[in-house]
Amino acid sequence: MAFPELTESRREMIAAAGRTARGDVAMEKLKIPASQPELRERMAHLENEPVAAPLEVYSGVLFDALGQPSVSDGCRLLAASALFGIVDCHADAIPAYRLSAGSEVERLGKVAAWWKPRLKHIAEAIEESGEIVIDCRSGAYRSMMPLKGAQVLEVSPVAVREGKRRVISHDAKRYRGLVARALCEATSPAETADDVLEILMNGLGDSLGFELSSGKARSTLTVVDDWERH
Repeated sequence: MAFPELTESRREMIAAAGRTARGDVAMEKLKIPASQPELRERMAHLENEPVAAPLEVYSGVLFDALGQPSVSDGCRLLAASALFGIVDCHADAIPAYRLSAGSEVERLGKVAAWWKPRLKHIAEAIEESGEIVIDCRSGAYRSMMPLKGAQVLEVSPVAVREGKRRVISHDAKRYRGLVARALCEATSPAETADDVLEILMNGLGDSLGFELSSGKARSTLTVVDDWERH
């Protein structure tokens, strides 16, 4: 897997998830739906589960919008993972699992808090690289591996209704998936924030607007969905 320095930490988390799955409160701690009790058994024996590319395993609003895009040379698509810390969506193979950044596992405690110090060196390396990073993660996963710096753009969707803006909550994942897909499939990877804007306007500008705002710790890429334009 990518980031082999996380191998031992990954083993610890897999073991902890297995212990939790075999415990009395597994359904609650792992947030397993009562209608899917078989997930508990699968989590208890992850090492025996078949593996596939992350984009074939992950599902949900963001990944539905993202699809399985090709990636241009120089572009890398990474996903935050409660089980593995971070995975390369085009190079790694993982099992299906039920664990989130907000989960709590036996002996290790809260997943996001446990991963944070173990991912710190990766965050620092990313920041020091100077490469532009488009951060499409939700808050819980950002807390696992906080990123900061002028080259980090946090994607923040807003909706405009009758001239007023409001932050988009659940459906924000769909917009982040669309942004990630457009950037992955660009002919050449974005090297600057202006490149990002150009790629997104060319690919999605007919239906969405995009704005950049800079801050000391990080910058924001605002995705504007104005119904009056539709």
